[in-house]
Amino acid sequence: MTPDDDDLAKRIYAALMDSSLNSVRAKKQQGFQLGVSDLGFCSERIRRTLDEQVPEDTDVLTAWIGTALGEAAEKAITASWDTEVVAQAEVKVKLTGEQNEYTLTGHPDLLFPVESMMIDGKTTYGLSDVERNGPNQQQQFQRHLYGLGAYANGLFPNATSPEQVTVGNFWIDRAGVDKYAHVNTEPLDLDVVAEATRWLDDVVYAFVNGEEARKEPPREMCAVTCGFYRTCRAFDTDVEGLITDEVLVRNINQYAEGAAMERAGKRLKDQAKDAVRGVDGFTDQWVVRWNHVNETPVPAHTRRGYDTLSVKAKK
Repeated sequence: MTPDDDDLAKRIYAALMDSSLNSVRAKKQQGFQLGVSDLGFCSERIRRTLDEQVPEDTDVLTAWIGTALGEAAEKAITASWDTEVVAQAEVKVKLTGEQNEYTLTGHPDLLFPVESMMIDGKTTYGLSDVERNGPNQQQQFQRHLYGLGAYANGLFPNATSPEQVTVGNFWIDRAGVDKYAHVNTEPLDLDVVAEATRWLDDVVYAFVNGEEARKEPPREMCAVTCGFYRTCRAFDTDVEGLITDEVLVRNINQYAEGAAMERAGKRLKDQAKDAVRGVDGFTDQWVVRWNHVNETPVPAHTRRGYDTLSVKAKK
């Protein structure tokens, strides 16, 4: 990379960051308005925002990618669907807490009025976690509040009660490794709405009483996603010890399970490989080919030749 290339790369990356950060700055100038998408991620982050504390700018590449892919997905789905699809409608949902009433504004990605369905799009790195575990707390709160807001705003004319509304998410792999979409839907659940309201009540209580609220995400996630990290989590003393965060625990379990499957898979491959040694040809499903790699001179010795087995799906 030449100095000119390096300068060009920095300018391009800065343009991507500015496109996201400028919208954040514009919202700051207009004053913070608590919205549907703010609920469920981190209580302490929202408390600090209500307190008008200003986070340091952090890298927002993931957010930029998610926004860009989301906009493109909305256009593609809206253009190809055989019934009406409404993208980015504004909805308002009213919540009644123990001490306060709240009116939150949101913009669900996709509404399907004929089907009485709300679908919000998400991007993630790989789809295995959402396939196993479904939406996280923030996504759960968001989709049920969006669904209730759309119903209350009369955007589902065929639904005569909230329970007739379907809410859900679709996910795509932003790395493009899992080449399909994953969808998870369910009926709108007023119990989830009540849980979201209690969550918001707790945040407001902490804000009014000058107390810290719950710090819900894993500390490591805060370090890369939250501008409050240096003043909120950097000096936490719980760096080592029992890991209790639900997201971390299930991903650690998933990694261990994957490692066990790798070992089992290697054993199956090694045993089968010995049985078909030297066999070339095809079955109704697979093309089988042995390849020989010649010995290779390397410093101080010669690497011996070896055979490799290739079994690929038949086209």
